[in-house]
Amino acid sequence: MAVTFSLVVLPHLRKGDGTNFIRIRVTHARQSKYIKTGISVEPTDLTRSGKLKHQGKIDLALDEIRKMREITDKLPTYTLTVMSVGEVVEHIRVKLEEGKEFRLNFVQYGMSKADGMKAATGHNYRVALRCFVRFLGREPDISELSVKMLKDFEAYIRSEKRMVYDISTGKLKASKTKKKGERSVGMYLGNLRAVYRMARKEFNEPDRGLFRIPVDIFDYYDVPPPPAAEHRDIPAEWVQLMIDQRKGLRGRERLGVDVFLLSFGLMGANNVDLYTMKKPKGGVLHYFRTKTTDSKADRAEMYVRIEDCVRPQCDAYKGKELAFDFSERYCNHDNFTVAVNKGLRQWIARNKLDKDFTFYSARHTWGTLASSKAVEIDSRVVTDALTHSSRSAMDDVYIRKDWERVWDANAKVLALFDWHEVCHG
Repeated sequence: MAVTFSLVVLPHLRKGDGTNFIRIRVTHARQSKYIKTGISVEPTDLTRSGKLKHQGKIDLALDEIRKMREITDKLPTYTLTVMSVGEVVEHIRVKLEEGKEFRLNFVQYGMSKADGMKAATGHNYRVALRCFVRFLGREPDISELSVKMLKDFEAYIRSEKRMVYDISTGKLKASKTKKKGERSVGMYLGNLRAVYRMARKEFNEPDRGLFRIPVDIFDYYDVPPPPAAEHRDIPAEWVQLMIDQRKGLRGRERLGVDVFLLSFGLMGANNVDLYTMKKPKGGVLHYFRTKTTDSKADRAEMYVRIEDCVRPQCDAYKGKELAFDFSERYCNHDNFTVAVNKGLRQWIARNKLDKDFTFYSARHTWGTLASSKAVEIDSRVVTDALTHSSRSAMDDVYIRKDWERVWDANAKVLALFDWHEVCHG
């Protein structure tokens, strides 16, 4: 049961400009399939009846057939008798691939993967890939990556100035003094490792014996582990100081303090969630925590009861369409976050505090106080309030969150403070 090959130019596949490609018809067991070659033909290469007449291109196509015939001739007779024409074509494709050099623009591939990720995650991947391009001065093929290149890139990251967001231009610029820290080293190289392994998984076909990216160079290079996370909470006295002073603050400083207190009062709601949160129903805010939505079975669902001491803050920034008006004030949540943190820095300078902190410390501070002896809240309730994942997968299946307990926990934390100035400010 022989396999036969013939050259064809299929007129119905002709492009709008009249060009076409030579295809090889593979026939086996009275069934045919076509393999498209890379040999293009123009109308002048064909006879009036549509047959190929350009001898140079005929010779190229016949050379392709010769390679295919050599492959099928090596198949045992019995094996060939049980193969379909589709399996024969696939066998030819695999064997032809074995002799080809695989090429893949590593940066462009990584960027395409980042486009399909959650916004914040994709942004981190793009930052790492752009830094890699700055280091090399070009976009490398994946085959060029080596252990030495990764070690040199690690040193480059440590030497590069930190990029900071310029709110006046809306663009990133290099800091004059600050260099990237260890967290950037681990994150950038960790993201490169993830892209590299995505490519290996996508383009290697072990079941067919095709290993286009045969070696995992990250088996021979250890990505530096991230540094131990520093405690980002602030003393309860500073929170009370914000509450007491907010009435006399103005402009961005007032915004920074107000949004910090708003996040704190809503159990550490993130900036992007405050920016996009829908209006409350029955005094309860319902949202899905953006940062961990994709990694949790319940999509990091949150219900937050607005306590009386927080309500004035909510009313002060009430939005037209959303819960808050931050999207009406700022074109994106990054600009919003920058403005809030600048306001907090002004407040820190005003009070000559010995520790710098950002908006995100509100979440850390809430969690620290909720876990403290002062209120003695069950650790599982704190976990639910912060949408963390210390509960087992089976717990998530069998145990429904008791939001009343979570809300009561928040009320206990907020009761540690005197909110008189907020409620009457």
